[in-house]
Parts: sequence; structure tokens; C-alpha cells
Amino acid sequence: MKRRHFFRISALGSGSLLVSTFIPLACASEEQEATFWDPNFFIRIDSNNLVTFICSKAELGQGTSTGLAMIMADELGADFDKIKVEFADGSKEKYGRLHLQDTGGSNGIRMVWKPLREAIAITREILIKAASIQLGLPVSSLHTSMGYVHSSKDDQSVAFGDLIAVASTLPAPLEVKLKDPEQFQYIGKPIPGRLTQNASKGIVPYSINVKLPNMVYAVIERCPVWGGSLITYTDSAAREVPGVIDIFEITPTVLQQNDYKGGVRPGVAVVATNTWAAMKAKKLLKIEWDLGPNSKFSSSDVHNGLVRFKESNKSVAANFRNAENILKNSSRKLNANYESPHQANACMEPLNAVAYHYGYKVEVWAGTQSPSMTRERISELTGLQETEVTVNNHPAGGGFGRRFFCDFVEEAVLISERVRLPVKLMWTREDTIKTSKYHPYSLDFWEAAIDDEGMPMALGYQGFTSGPSAYRPFPYGLPIAYRTRLSYKNGWLIPRASWRSVLAHPWALGLESFMDELADSAKKDPLKFRLDLLGNAEIVEQKMDPWVGDDLHPEKLKATLEKVADMSNWFVKTDDGLFQGCSSISYNTSYCSMVANLRRGPNGLYVSKMYAVIDCGLAINPSKVKAQVEGSIIWGLTALLKSSITVKDGMVEQKNFDDYLLLRIDETPEIEVEIMDSNDVPTGSGEPAVPGVAPAVLNALFMATGQRVRKIPLDLGSF
Repeated sequence: MKRRHFFRISALGSGSLLVSTFIPLACASEEQEATFWDPNFFIRIDSNNLVTFICSKAELGQGTSTGLAMIMADELGADFDKIKVEFADGSKEKYGRLHLQDTGGSNGIRMVWKPLREAIAITREILIKAASIQLGLPVSSLHTSMGYVHSSKDDQSVAFGDLIAVASTLPAPLEVKLKDPEQFQYIGKPIPGRLTQNASKGIVPYSINVKLPNMVYAVIERCPVWGGSLITYTDSAAREVPGVIDIFEITPTVLQQNDYKGGVRPGVAVVATNTWAAMKAKKLLKIEWDLGPNSKFSSSDVHNGLVRFKESNKSVAANFRNAENILKNSSRKLNANYESPHQANACMEPLNAVAYHYGYKVEVWAGTQSPSMTRERISELTGLQETEVTVNNHPAGGGFGRRFFCDFVEEAVLISERVRLPVKLMWTREDTIKTSKYHPYSLDFWEAAIDDEGMPMALGYQGFTSGPSAYRPFPYGLPIAYRTRLSYKNGWLIPRASWRSVLAHPWALGLESFMDELADSAKKDPLKFRLDLLGNAEIVEQKMDPWVGDDLHPEKLKATLEKVADMSNWFVKTDDGLFQGCSSISYNTSYCSMVANLRRGPNGLYVSKMYAVIDCGLAINPSKVKAQVEGSIIWGLTALLKSSITVKDGMVEQKNFDDYLLLRIDETPEIEVEIMDSNDVPTGSGEPAVPGVAPAVLNALFMATGQRVRKIPLDLGSF
């Protein structure tokens, strides 16, 4: 992004600050009006010496706002403990269409790292120039620290807030020098983070807590089958519930080609003076649905349809390093297929949004991963210009990809358009499980050409992943051929959502399980087998902006695998009751290897410990990186051992956490995480540890039982 797109020098302004904020180490208090200077879209400094960091990325509990605030504090020379964090409203005018605002693909820090530092470095130099004028000292004798500009002798200093009148009149320098890592005070330190501190006090401003004057509350009874429609409904009993204001039909919106936008189901909305009245009335509705063609199909039909598609579509979509010819000419082959079910995101904070459609403008308060795209979609939906739409972004209690989709905000806007009042739309837990969007069902077919020594010469793949992408298919240096992407002929049985690690999860389930099968075929230790392949693999040119920021470096993946082997004592087999499996994944621009330990207990096999090593470039906040890896491992174990979404007659069978099961505390294994030392550009830590979990455990299961399990979820206790 060019500097002029995010940098501005403004005159002094005054007025109250925005709503979506939280203040570290303090409860909410009345703020005095102050003059302020906002030199760019990332920072505001006021005359009370309050430095506000305007976070363009979404905060979903992953700590991105903390990490970015640490970067800003270091580059500026601010006091991190006194920084206020505020979340930016959706604006592609300020932050571009996607790169600097929408949050996904574990790129919350990587995408902002350079432009944020450049903008803040410019701000720092302007403050130093202003101090030079005010103190009468040369620029070369001044530096910033803890919210002040200091002289080199530290005998004079001036607060940032006392410099804004002069600073606002100065031009931006043409060139600035970013700080060297040796100058960092916060980056690389395990700082707890302001969101954690405020969550413990109950003052994080989630959108579910937003209250506006004259606000009403709404819930929707949605069609239980995707693609169905409403025939009629009776609401007489529901209208008798005290507090009910109105009940009306929600007309479905057209599913856009970009399915992140659109796709509201048909339904009946209940609007009331409080959530409980709306929910009670919803249960009293009598609705007749036309369930549509999807009511004839179930999960088994998706499986069978993908098998049929595979048999009838074998053309090669991409043939890298002549893999297809090697496969055709090989006399020895190994084949295996791997299967994973639909999954729900199951965020702890159910989906919700507040919307106020004034008629001539719309304002939204929501925890969304895509504020700029949501704004764009509301403009399309209402016919208003984007300049007439404001999306106030709030921290969210989990996202995992689901909050990248706009449907829940669309619903709130449609209801507010009808009632012309501010509306808080609430999804129940059952809504988020039964009538949401889901991680797709996956069936992947792998094959390998094997030489006379049992070593692989080329791979073949046909499945849900269409070709080389952020899922990094080349770490082992083997030629690979892609067949036509598998497709269920009836389209989506249930609508798609991103899900933590997205398609890397089924991709790695197949690739890393298959690598173990190849190692077994070659009679090699599976971890040593991978190390040997990675040692011979070359760097692969695979930058794919915006999501993949660097080429694939097999030596980085190899280093993580070597480290996890040492951590887990892989090559020191002294315990006959311990069974180990490994995996090694490159996701986007990060690298993660892991080892799973299985033991046998009174109730069968169980995961006793997980080891993980991640290379995510420079770890801005190591405590947050470790927390993300630990959370990813629990997420991956849940998908492997507990949860799945199944569909019968077009309807999701699960409804809540009693039948869509999550890993519990007492089932969670010990987890040990190490971070590779690096001064490379920060990459990501929110997802790279998810894909390797299932294959590592399944590979350990083979060591324990001699059985290859290629379908998840599974019950370890049955082995």
C-alpha cells in the first residue's frame, strides 16, 4: 500500500472519542474533552497525553490488538501500559479492500506489520521535529521513550501531548528509518495483554453488550433446510407474549458468487422489548416450510456423490514437475483416501449484531472479521452508498472464520429497515449449530508412484482443494499432480463457512497421514523419512498475496521437525507403553511440526501429551503465540475425537453442546510448545497448529495398533 493511502497530517480537532474502546488497567470513566492530533489512521494523540492505538484488525480473543499495540508502542516510543486501544470502523477508503482490515488466514499481524511501522515511524519523527522546535535542540540529540521526547542527556523532555499543536503543522518526512530490533522494549516479551486484563474485569465491549436508546431485540426462526422456503405461519400465540412488538417474514437474500456475502435463510422474525420475550415467542410460532430439494439428501449422499464424481472426472488440473507422467509409468503405487465431516464453528459468543437503519443511512455494531466487506454488502443490500454505512467493529468472543461472513449482520439490517428502530439481533446456541454455515465435508484421494526401494517418486491428489494455494503443497519436494476438484453435483447441502485452518485441515489429514503410510512402505522411521525428504527439497516460489507472504522454505519446516523430535525424545525409545506419531505442516507463511503421545489407560487409548514447534517469524508476543498453538491443538483434537455435523433429510442433526461435543478440560492432554527464534517478518500463529493434530494422533494410533484409520472423528477409547 502506498503511504498516502494510510497517512495524513491533520489539523487539531476536538470532540468525544469513539464507542468501541477499552482502556487497560482501568475501569470505564468519564473522559474530558481534549484537543487531539490524528496524523494517520492508526493513532491519535490528545492534549492530555493519551495515546490511542486505532486497531484496524478484528480482535477475536487471539491477541492481535495487543500485538499490534506493542508494535506501535515500540516504534513510537510510547508507554504501552497507558495506551488506549480503539477498533476502527469498516473503511476500505482508509485501509484498502482487504489487506489492512479484514482478519483471517492468521495474517492479522503480518499484513499490518510494515505499513503500521512506517506510519508510526513518520509520526515519531514529526514529534521529534516538533520537540526540536519547542526545546531549541537539534533533531539528532532527541529520542522518544515512554510517551515523551527526551534530549540525549535526558535533562530535558516534553510529553507527546504537549507537542501536538506544533506537530500538526509540520510536513511528513519523505524517508524514515524503522527501529532496529535491539531497540524494541515490548516486542518479543510475553505481555499478558489488555484484552485479557479487561476480560477479567468484565469490561470488554463485546457487541452482545451494546445498548442503544429505544433499542429492541430480535430473534429469527430460520428454515431448517438450506434452500427451503416459507409457505405460511401462525403467530397468534406468539403475539400474546408480553413485550412482543412485531412478527414478520424474513425474505432470503440471494447467495452471492462470493459466498462471504449473502445467503440469508428464509425465516420468521420476532421483535420484542427484550431478548427473553422474543425467544419465548419464537417457540410458539407454528410454521409450514417447503423444505425444498435438499430435504431428499443426507451426509451419506455427499460422500457417495463425491465418489461418483471422482470416478467420472479424472482429468489433470495441474501437473507439477511432470508428476502425471511419472504416475502413469510407475509399476508400483500406493493409494489411500481420507474423510472428514462437516464442522460448526461454535463460537462461545453466539452470533449477534446491532443495526439501526435510519432510512437515509445505516449504522451497525458487531464483532466481525470483515468490517469493510460487511459495509460493502450492506450498501449492496440497501442501495445506500458505502459512505452512508458505518460498521463499528467490536471485540468478539471467538470467530474461527465464521464471523468473516456477513449474513448475521444482514439479518439485523433487514429487521431494522422494517421497524425503523435500533435492533439487536441474537442467535441462540441452537441457531449457531442447526441453521448456520459450516466447514465443508471433505473426501480426499491420494496416490503415489513408488520406486524399487519403496521411496515415493510422485504424488497424485484429487479432493476438495483445487490446487496450490495457502495450503503449501510442496514441502517435501515431490512432484504432484492435481485432478479436477471434487464437487457434489447438488451444490451445497448446507452452506459453507471458513473454519479455523480452513482447507488446510483436510489437506494435512491426507498429506501427513499418507506420508506415514509411504514411510511404512519404505520401511523407514516416519520422522526421519520426512527429514530426509525435506533435506533434499528446494525452495518453492509461492508468494500469493495477500495471504501467503513468502516462498516455501523446506529448511524452516525441517528445523521445526528436528526441534520437536528432540523435545519429544523421538529417537530415544525407552518406554514400551508410549506410542508416538508426528506431522509437519507449512500453512500460509508459518511452519509447524508436532508429535502426539498416546498411552493406554483403563478406558482404552488416550492422548497423553502433544508437542509442537512453530516458526511464525518474529514472535511479537510469545505468550499469545503459545496460547494460540495450545488453542489450535485443542481445536484439532475436538474435531478428531469429538465433534462432527451430520445431516439427515437436509437437516443438521446436532443442536447444542450436548450432542455437538467439545473437548473438556479433564480430557485435554499436556501441551508443550516451543517457538523458533527468528527475526523474519511476523507471519501467523492462529491456525498453523490445527492441521497437523489429526494426522499426528492417527499416526501414533497406527504405532499402537497397526491399524490405519482414515476417517474422523474417531473414538480412541474403542482401540
